[in-house]
Amino acid sequence: MSSYLSHQWHSFWRARNTNKSLALQIILGIFYLLIFLEIAGLGVFLPFILKESMPGKDPIVLFCSYIIYYFLVGLLFRFQLQELPSLSIQPYLTQNIKRNSMLRFLNVRSLIHIINILPLFVFIPFAVVEILPAYGAVATNCFLISMFALVVNNHFLNMYIKRKSINSSWWFFSIILVIAILKAFDYFKNFSFESTSSNLFVDLLNHPWLFVFPLALATMTFRLNNNYLKSHLYIEELVSHRKMKVSKNYAFLDKYGDVGEMISLDLKLIFRNKRPKSLIILSGVILLYGFIFYPKYLQTGNYTMLFLFALFITGLFISNYGQFLFAWQSSHFDGMMSYNINMKQYIKAKFLLFVTVCSLQFLIASLYGFMGWQILPIQLAAFLYSIGVNSFVTIYAATYNYKYLNLSKSSSMNFQGIGAIQWLQSLLISLGPVGAFYLLNKFIGFWSAILFISTLGVVGLAFNELIINWLVGQFNNRKHKILEGFRER
Repeated sequence: MSSYLSHQWHSFWRARNTNKSLALQIILGIFYLLIFLEIAGLGVFLPFILKESMPGKDPIVLFCSYIIYYFLVGLLFRFQLQELPSLSIQPYLTQNIKRNSMLRFLNVRSLIHIINILPLFVFIPFAVVEILPAYGAVATNCFLISMFALVVNNHFLNMYIKRKSINSSWWFFSIILVIAILKAFDYFKNFSFESTSSNLFVDLLNHPWLFVFPLALATMTFRLNNNYLKSHLYIEELVSHRKMKVSKNYAFLDKYGDVGEMISLDLKLIFRNKRPKSLIILSGVILLYGFIFYPKYLQTGNYTMLFLFALFITGLFISNYGQFLFAWQSSHFDGMMSYNINMKQYIKAKFLLFVTVCSLQFLIASLYGFMGWQILPIQLAAFLYSIGVNSFVTIYAATYNYKYLNLSKSSSMNFQGIGAIQWLQSLLISLGPVGAFYLLNKFIGFWSAILFISTLGVVGLAFNELIINWLVGQFNNRKHKILEGFRER
């Protein structure tokens, strides 16, 4: 174990950009410390917040009722934010080193992550302030052990799913489907997450010996992940995976000529590289947000917030993928520009890709109409605005992005290639239409807001040829700045 730590320590200090990395680590350390302090404060004051917001109800019962929610939603966030252990094990596989020692280090090191530490800053203060006086030291300690075991279970379950998803993305989407079905059962009152969670964890406090079940679950998940990793820890398998990578052909796009070929190249880029692929996954995860936020705002009649989340659900791919529109090819953009590429066809292909993905998101999200009919016109307006206005705003903002992009890194906690113009664009494409919707809905009426937002999108689609021609001119004006920026690695 100490040898691996020593190797990583030397690797860090001997790297070319050590000073820059160290400065970044210090800044992130301060940032994380502030987050820890704020979350610990939340854990301390949470009992008093629950008592004020829901008087007459036991804060411990309320807290326990949301624990299952936390771990289910947390699993989705982990898939985006938590990386597989970054230790390069291939050089060690040819050495006389026991595989169990490598696996032990990988597993222990992977546990040291902010996502695993943050929950403890809520559970521990809450348990000390509220649970300890009510149930005693034994029940409190068993409760905390159970919470830590569930955190570990989520951690290794996420590791297992991510490793299986490398070979087949259906593993991830099947987990998404299971969580969506469970949430749908909860919404339609087939069973209640809140009452189930409350009963389970209040029973654990009344019968502390039940903590053995979360421990057994964490142990089982750890062994499942460990056995899978051990069975795939062979150098020939790692090498063969790289050699056997074959790009999928999208023959159905051939009939669309140059535009179809460019869309096909974009799809290959997305599914062959970690960062754009993770954005596709994030766009799928965001579809589940309606289960979390729609019921609350439907009940209160807050259509403005419904519209805001409809924008995210139907148009997130446009803003996330589109902000790096040219940067995705930054490693070979010089070569691209040396060929006779029709930039109008190039930008049109990007626009049609936006429309296609956004349309799929809209069709899937239309199922939320079962919650309330108001969701359907709101999502339609958000969809039309996303493809008819936001897509062109995003392409225009991308002409100001001059930063090189490394596609092999995940998008989670990765701010490479993001500058002031990207933050400004994100604010513009979200706060602008939301502000207009709010004012029209408040002073004129719901349907006037829907009609205005939808009309903007339809007008943008009707004049897409003129807008694309203008965008080509904007790109040509800044082409050499883009090329110069992409050369700086």
